[in-house]
Amino acid sequence: MYTKVRHIISTISVVLAFIIFDGSNAFAQSLTTPFPASFRNTRTNELIDGTSLAPVFKKIKQNRSVKVMHIGDSHVKGNILPRTVGNTLQGYFPHLEFTYYGINGAWARRFYERDMINRVAAENPDLVIISFGTNEAHGNTINEQVHGETMKTLTQRIKERCPNVCFLFTTPPGSYISRRTGSYTTGTGRRKRTHYTTTKVPNQNTDNVARSIVNFCKANHIAVWDIFTIAGGATSACTNWHNAGLMNTDCIHYLASGYTLQGKLLGEAIYKAYTGTATSGSQTRMMHGSTPQEQKPYNSVKGF
Repeated sequence: MYTKVRHIISTISVVLAFIIFDGSNAFAQSLTTPFPASFRNTRTNELIDGTSLAPVFKKIKQNRSVKVMHIGDSHVKGNILPRTVGNTLQGYFPHLEFTYYGINGAWARRFYERDMINRVAAENPDLVIISFGTNEAHGNTINEQVHGETMKTLTQRIKERCPNVCFLFTTPPGSYISRRTGSYTTGTGRRKRTHYTTTKVPNQNTDNVARSIVNFCKANHIAVWDIFTIAGGATSACTNWHNAGLMNTDCIHYLASGYTLQGKLLGEAIYKAYTGTATSGSQTRMMHGSTPQEQKPYNSVKGF
């Protein structure tokens, strides 16, 4: 009973309603969406170096059209995360157009190839949200220098085509890997086979990837949303998402509820970095395009 009462009080205390006017109409939108009560070691939901988005915020304050594009791996390809980000931002900002494009299994380096740069440049975005890291974390231990060069090349090539663009990186939220726990044999002679038992454990390499992204952004005055640290960091992020029932059964991707929570948090973090009034009115659309043949579609989110 005490835990339930504490959760209710906590929820009431962190949910702040801001009245946003659109002519004669007004509606309330939450500024802070709380984590589930089971989450441990969470941090304040905010951007690092959000002031680097000042050119975007200036256009918003001038009621000028603003284009935001979200690119990334299967978390973005799955639709729910970017759609929620777009819907949340459009609840705050005027004349905001939101597009997104993701590729299953993609690393950041996939998007600095010419076809992806052309795709981004065709949208002429004011802000590009860049969400990679989960697949990098499932590779070998991250080489921060090499990873930094990848992010540098990606941003430079986009900047060459879109000189006035701003960037916002996000860190991977957390995932699990399979670890071998034992083995047993079946059969005899030529039919003898060895089988291995495994269990899923938090992917500790996510911490290294997240730190690499944050360090690169800090060194280059680029905004970053460190959801890995915000959601619990190395000690708790992976288990927080899993224990709250927000992860898919593969423990890499998320259920619709998990992506929706992440999308709202990202949109709210961007709004917190914005200094000024907000109004409504915008449009959303999805970028259509075939996934490269080497990438297999991933349809894991239930209900979609």
